[in-house]
Amino acid sequence: MTVEQTQQQTQQQIRDVLSRQRQYFSEGNTLDLAMRERYLLDLESALISHKDQILDALRLDLNKPAVEAYLAEYYFLLQEIRLVRKSLKKWLKPKKVSSPIYFQPCRSEICREPYGVALVVAPWNYPIQLALAPLMSAIAAGNTVVLKPSEVATASEALLVKLLASVFPPELVHVQTGGVAVSSALLGEKFDFIFFTGSTEVGKIVALRAAESLTPSVLELGGKCPCVVDSTADIKLAAGRILSGKFFNAGQTCFAPDFVAVHESVKDALLAAMQCELEQVPWHLEMAHVINDRHYQRLSNFLEGLNDEQIVCSGEDDRSICKMAPRLVSGIDWDHILLKEEVFGPILPIVSYSSESDLVEKLREYSDPLALYLFSESKSFCLKIQQSKRSGGVCINDTMKQSSNLKLPFGGVGDSGNGRYRGEFGVRAFSYERAVVRRGKLGAQKMDLKPPYGKLFPWLELFMR
Repeated sequence: MTVEQTQQQTQQQIRDVLSRQRQYFSEGNTLDLAMRERYLLDLESALISHKDQILDALRLDLNKPAVEAYLAEYYFLLQEIRLVRKSLKKWLKPKKVSSPIYFQPCRSEICREPYGVALVVAPWNYPIQLALAPLMSAIAAGNTVVLKPSEVATASEALLVKLLASVFPPELVHVQTGGVAVSSALLGEKFDFIFFTGSTEVGKIVALRAAESLTPSVLELGGKCPCVVDSTADIKLAAGRILSGKFFNAGQTCFAPDFVAVHESVKDALLAAMQCELEQVPWHLEMAHVINDRHYQRLSNFLEGLNDEQIVCSGEDDRSICKMAPRLVSGIDWDHILLKEEVFGPILPIVSYSSESDLVEKLREYSDPLALYLFSESKSFCLKIQQSKRSGGVCINDTMKQSSNLKLPFGGVGDSGNGRYRGEFGVRAFSYERAVVRRGKLGAQKMDLKPPYGKLFPWLELFMR
């Protein structure tokens, strides 16, 4: 079979899947709330029964430490499923609103309705969590789902096929495997909603495809998330918390601190505290690996031209298994490539600033990030930086926590994406607000607006102004 024939076969398979899901949705099969809750419970049970396989897949794909895999890609999902199941009926309850007096008798309400057939495209860095979190939101909202997991995380991809087939019929959830050609084929079809998590560059392609068919979408992207340390910060605390956030999953987190901007008066103290932290904490012994050799080479290119005095490294590299030791890079300026491109790996560049105005000017040169981290004891400083730099989320005196609370919305702004999800915000993302008005019979004849208008206009001018 030729490449062209294979592509045609894949395209036809995708169209057959979409046809079956559209019919399933149009017949009202996803609208029953009790049914959605049962499927969410089944998904929860499947996660629990597949716990060991999930941890094994993440170890095979990224060598994730069991603690990180358990917390971020197992327990976090269980907590979200339980929250959604517990609160879904309340979240979807129609909201009654008042009606103008000249509509009476009348009942007006806002209902949340599913879009229909949703496409979820997941990335490789959290291949289980970032596939199942939006999927559960889509199901809870009443959609059918075509899930495209990352082909880069092969063990997780295979597990998702098996796990989801044990829970959902293909008319409700279908997992479409494959590479770039399959993703392109999916985006060539008409979906009712698209949820994409990945790089900004690919996100632009998804947004363009969605715009061509006027398909609503949520884009969860990334960018360079700044971490600012001012002169009033608790330096030891900042050093520990910055490195904990940075080296979780080997820095392969879209909202991890991407670089540190520290006030020049405390730069040496921060570097010393970070070096001490690297010496005391065995990051290099229990840290995820870089996903593949291509990304390993990309990270290695960032280090070209740097000397030993500029790099503080803990542990040894092993390219054969894509193991890269954590590194701090200092002695560079704001024009270095590490400050220009998103790092997305265990390399933390550190630069300094001289004043608040200098910092604000530097930060404004960057596109809007997914997260902004501020370490300071000055409320006025934090407020000023927060107001001068847009970001999807803000975390003060810690890292990552703004994205770990299921009661908070998660998402970006500008180049870091659009739309919000997690918990209730996920159900909102995969549904739209539908206005429903129901009028009574009393007064219907008198209040219906139709000619002849007679002296109606003077009356309108008198009372409706």
